[in-house]
Amino acid sequence: MRSQSAAFAFEGVPTRETSRAFLEQALRGRSSDTGNLIVTVPAPVAPPDALLRAFPQEASILWDPPQSAACSGLGVAKTLAPNAPSIGDFFDRADHVADPASPEPRVFGGASFAPGAATQMPWERFGDGFLLLPTWTYHVDERAWLSLAVCESDGPTAEQVLDVFDAIWDSLERPIGVIPSPVSVRRIDEADRGTWSRQVEDIRKKIQDGAFEKVVAARHCVVELEAGAGSLDVLKRLEERFSGCTRFALWRGDAAFLGASPELLISRRGPSILSEALAGSTAHGDAARMLASSKEREEHQLVVQAILQALAPFCDSLRSAPEPSIRELPNVLHMQTPIEGHLREPTHVLALVQALHPTPAVGGVPTNEAIRWIVEHEALARGWYSAPVGWTDAAGDGEFVVALRSGLLRDGKAWVYAGAGIMADSDPDAEYAETELKMQALLGALHGDGR
Repeated sequence: MRSQSAAFAFEGVPTRETSRAFLEQALRGRSSDTGNLIVTVPAPVAPPDALLRAFPQEASILWDPPQSAACSGLGVAKTLAPNAPSIGDFFDRADHVADPASPEPRVFGGASFAPGAATQMPWERFGDGFLLLPTWTYHVDERAWLSLAVCESDGPTAEQVLDVFDAIWDSLERPIGVIPSPVSVRRIDEADRGTWSRQVEDIRKKIQDGAFEKVVAARHCVVELEAGAGSLDVLKRLEERFSGCTRFALWRGDAAFLGASPELLISRRGPSILSEALAGSTAHGDAARMLASSKEREEHQLVVQAILQALAPFCDSLRSAPEPSIRELPNVLHMQTPIEGHLREPTHVLALVQALHPTPAVGGVPTNEAIRWIVEHEALARGWYSAPVGWTDAAGDGEFVVALRSGLLRDGKAWVYAGAGIMADSDPDAEYAETELKMQALLGALHGDGR
């Protein structure tokens, strides 16, 4: 896929002149019948949000994990189906002009929780799934890189592209400092506690009758936003409070699906894979009770076993930590078990996503029966809440998280979701309180006042 130019040696601190000249040469050397072109040049190191703040109306993606490279994107050069063949075919036909040290291009996106879960308001702009290649992608780790993707023969002229490049470079050299101010919002709960309690009791009865072992029930609230509660400000507040989580955002028109997920679904780097079980939640100061609870331990072990079972056919070695640990977040504690493996043969990360989702941490046991109950009984379809969101590249590497602590912003409103695993001995009030704790992550970011 990658071609290289010997005309420029990218060494030392990147300069506008060198990167601009490399980009200009690639653009002017592109003939009218050239296919997909991706050009990557060194760029100044800045927060990933710096690109988006300079061009908020063009924002398309943000991916900001706690321990690996962050990416942000403007515009959409190409939208692809979320499957390995379509991704592979696209990259096979793309010419990547770049320094050998630059990262491989990535596509970003995900899928709905279940087929048909994102076909109606407010989710209809997202649909069942997609992966997109931004027109401009900013990739920042210890070094930073800026990529331009051109997939249309009648796109902007080289002069127009270079004008945008100069504006982007300015924004990366002088990032806009932002301290979002608190805003007043009005919350509207769509399901009262009585409805929630009846749903929990219905699940418990079906568990006792042998229909399920576990179902993850979710509820939502709608928040009416004032002017000033924009998606970039919400993401900034999530960064401040949840730096140990993966911030993500996908924009479709003026709709933004965003959050700060604590849960890794799958990461693949060559033959090495990582996953985790994150199930069992409680308030701060209650870790000992959670670890001693048979209900919480059983719920957690169901998730561990399901992940191991899903990944075992792909791996020649696979192991989980012998005992769960406590994952501490600002608003809640989780029970966590890391899982790592080695692939038997090359397997695309999207195949691993398909094998894993939905884990019992967001669906239930047995999977099909639990999903059927969720689709039939929850008041509003989950859309992309608790679904896989992430990225992949030409090599089939990638990383996907479970889209938790998340919500959808559009038309001056936010739809905020949270769920809880229901077992045979679940208490409706305790499970409701758990969803309240989880909702506070995004609700606090909407308010901006620490709530």
